[in-house]
Amino acid sequence: MKFKKSSLINTFLLLFILPLLIIAAKKIVDIRKGASGTLANIVVNTKSLQGAIPSALWQNLSQGGEEPTDMIKPVIPLLRQIEPKLIRIDHLFDYFQVYRGDNNYDFSKLDQAVESILLTGAKPMLSISYTTNEMAANGQNAGEPKDWNQWYQLVKATANHYSIAKKIDGIYYEIWNEPDLFGGWKYNRSPNYSILYIQSAKAIVEGAKGANYKVGGPAITAYYSNWIKSLFATASNNRVPLDFVSWHKYTKDMDEYEKDFNNLNSILADYPQYFNIERVITEAGPNPEPDTWYDNSLSGIHLIALSTRMAGKIHRLFVFEPVDGPTRRSDVSSGWGLITHSNNGLKPKPRYYAIQFLNLLKGIQLSSEGDGSWVSSLSSKNGETIQTLLVNYDPRNSHDETFPITFQNLTPGNYILKTTSYLGKSSTKKIITTANYRDQIYLEANSAILLELSPIK
Repeated sequence: MKFKKSSLINTFLLLFILPLLIIAAKKIVDIRKGASGTLANIVVNTKSLQGAIPSALWQNLSQGGEEPTDMIKPVIPLLRQIEPKLIRIDHLFDYFQVYRGDNNYDFSKLDQAVESILLTGAKPMLSISYTTNEMAANGQNAGEPKDWNQWYQLVKATANHYSIAKKIDGIYYEIWNEPDLFGGWKYNRSPNYSILYIQSAKAIVEGAKGANYKVGGPAITAYYSNWIKSLFATASNNRVPLDFVSWHKYTKDMDEYEKDFNNLNSILADYPQYFNIERVITEAGPNPEPDTWYDNSLSGIHLIALSTRMAGKIHRLFVFEPVDGPTRRSDVSSGWGLITHSNNGLKPKPRYYAIQFLNLLKGIQLSSEGDGSWVSSLSSKNGETIQTLLVNYDPRNSHDETFPITFQNLTPGNYILKTTSYLGKSSTKKIITTANYRDQIYLEANSAILLELSPIK
């Protein structure tokens, strides 16, 4: 039998291209938008228990200095509904007018803000900041203290007031807020953050002696490895406590969060004594500038995706911020808040509901593998119900995806599969399965669902 030359060429091309097609099945490329990545293939091992679901990761809030008043009080009932664990405030000494002169302190206004935090069910994270104009050597707010003993006594009195006199258990004391911005502090020269940390940490230890608390920093504007290295060396060489390391992160690129985590791990190789240190992003969001995302569901999807991707890597993310400022930040956004300001009706925004959605995950975390470039997951076992949260995050808002999910090691039998959409409705269906159940999931760009698989008794 003879073959035409064209047939031979076609056969050869098919054999050559086939391996490439197999590889392409694992990876998808959209040339038009310059996007490339891996599709998801989610596998949930229902017998692989990983410890408690890390809800403490996303149940933290960081209120900015929008106005010199207690901004938490008007939203206490709303915040209680999202079960915050920690609420962070800064501007302690200037906004709340604690410092009234040498060894003369008035905690009354700050007490009101701390009491509001406690009434939400959360514990306070107190960002030890700032020097007032009178305290600063340069006469400017947040400047280096002209008298370090004066600063030491103020911090000591603060720690004593809240950890001892008020008996608040489990306070986080974060030393300063964005020192690379407010006060122009440096990690290696004057004004030196190392001195600020040493003085403040020692003051907290003396003031809160015998209490349960945590102290850390440096709360820099973004992750800078030299600042982190310097703080590890400072705490180690001077034998001052360092219970958590903190920084801020605003970006829509999830890979940037991963890069920071990996870089921190590489640094910790040189500081094994801090390998299990608590890793905390004390301000997090998609953009440090005003953005329409903060007023729509994209900020919520960003938070859900960030939580699924950072689970087991970062201990706490602090959503910035609970409440908008009193005026719009720009013509494109009312502000970074989960809730509008009282001037705008104290209305929850979509990111508020993202925390409620995440809180649906309860119980023991399960092994959940096969995340892709866009789709990520987090699974748990809540009683006899298997829960899997799935989110498709794409900052370009263009990538829809259909992907398989497999639940392994189930008890064969009849089940109800409930699907709940973020900001949407729920639906259910009955299934009959063997030890493994496989389904196909379709998620539009920037959407999330919660699957709940429950046995029928």
